[in-house]
Amino acid sequence: MRSILLFIVLLPFTIMAQGFFISNSTAVSVGTGSTLSVQGSLVNNGTLTNNGSLVMGGVWLNNGTYVPGEGRITFNSTSDEQIINHNAQAFSWLTIDGGGTKKFLADIVVERELILTNGIMVAENNSKIVFDESVVITGGSDQSHVQGAVQHSGTGDKLFPLGNGTTYLPVQINGITTAATQVRVSSTELGGTVLPKSSSLKSISDQRYFTVDVVSGSLQSATVTLPVRNENSLSGGLQSLVVSQASALNDPFTSLGQSNSTGSLSTGTVTSAQAPTETLLAVASADNSGIEVFNAIAPNGFELNQYMRIANLPFPNRVLIFNRWGDKVYEVENYDDTVSGKRFAGLDTKGNELPSGNYFYKIEVDKKEVKTGYLSLKR
Repeated sequence: MRSILLFIVLLPFTIMAQGFFISNSTAVSVGTGSTLSVQGSLVNNGTLTNNGSLVMGGVWLNNGTYVPGEGRITFNSTSDEQIINHNAQAFSWLTIDGGGTKKFLADIVVERELILTNGIMVAENNSKIVFDESVVITGGSDQSHVQGAVQHSGTGDKLFPLGNGTTYLPVQINGITTAATQVRVSSTELGGTVLPKSSSLKSISDQRYFTVDVVSGSLQSATVTLPVRNENSLSGGLQSLVVSQASALNDPFTSLGQSNSTGSLSTGTVTSAQAPTETLLAVASADNSGIEVFNAIAPNGFELNQYMRIANLPFPNRVLIFNRWGDKVYEVENYDDTVSGKRFAGLDTKGNELPSGNYFYKIEVDKKEVKTGYLSLKR
C-alpha cells in the first residue's frame, strides 16, 4: 500500500498501482484525461476527486470523501467476488465489468450513467442502488444486472435492471407524472411458495413476485411492465397474461389487466392496463373468454353468497346492473369481487338497499359488451 500526501493531476497520463492508500489528511485529484488503475485494494480515508478515470480490480473502501466530478469508475475484478463499500456516496459514470459478483455493502447513488457489461451488482446489508432522475442505464443481461433493491426518482419512464443472479428480470414503470416521486423495486424468488389469487385470475406465477415501495409521490397515472421468464405454470399463452397486485403475501392477488404483451412465456413482458396501487406485483393469467358470473346473491346469508361473484374478469372492466324496468341501479368501474366497495352486495350505487327480485347485469371489458344475464337477489 502507498501513502500519498498530495497528488494533483494536471496533464493526462496513466498511473497503475497494485494497491493505493489515501490517508485522512490527504487530497487526491484524478484530472481530466488521466487514469488511475488499481489492481488490488484502494482505501480512501481522505478526499478523492475524480474528473478522469478510475479502474478498480480489487476491494474499494471509501471511508473518506469521494467527489465524483466528471469522472468515470470501473469495477472490473475477474475474481468471483469484489467488495465495494462506498458509504452512501455518489458515482457519476459507473461501469460493471470483469464478471463475478460486485458486492455493494452500503447505498450508492449513480448520477449520470450505469453501464452493465459483465458482473452482478449485489446490494447487501439492506442497501440499495439509487438512480438520479436523469440517469442513463446501458446494458443489462443475464450476465450483468442488479440483485437487490433499485430506487428511481422523478418523472417519465424508469427502468429497474433487476435479476436473481442468473436471470435478467427488468421491471419498467412507465409514465410517472408526479415530480416528487421516488419508487423502489426489488424481486423475490418464490422457491415453492404459492401466491394466493382472486377469482379474477386463472393462474399465477410460481417463479417470483416484485415489491414496489413508493417512497414519495405517486404512481397514479403510471403503468408497469413485468418480465415474463420461464412462467411454465401459467396457462392460456402470452395473450392471457396480466399484471396482478396484492398488499401482502397472504392477500389474494387481483388483476391489473394487460395493455400490451411481447415475446413468449419463456422470455417476454406484460404491461398493466392500470397503475399499481398495492405493494406486491406478479405475472398472472386470466381467462378473458371465460367470464363466469355466480348470479344469485343473498346479502344476509352465507358469506360467499353476500355479493355477486365474477370469475376470470379482466381489467379494465365496467359492471352495470338494472332493475326489471330497465333502470340502472348500480355501476362500477373495474369490478373486483375481492374488494369491498368494488363489488355488488345488494346495494345501489348510492349505498341504498335494493329489494329482493330479479335484476339484469351487463359486463363490459375495454368498453365492449362481453356478457349479459340475469341476477337473483334474495334478502
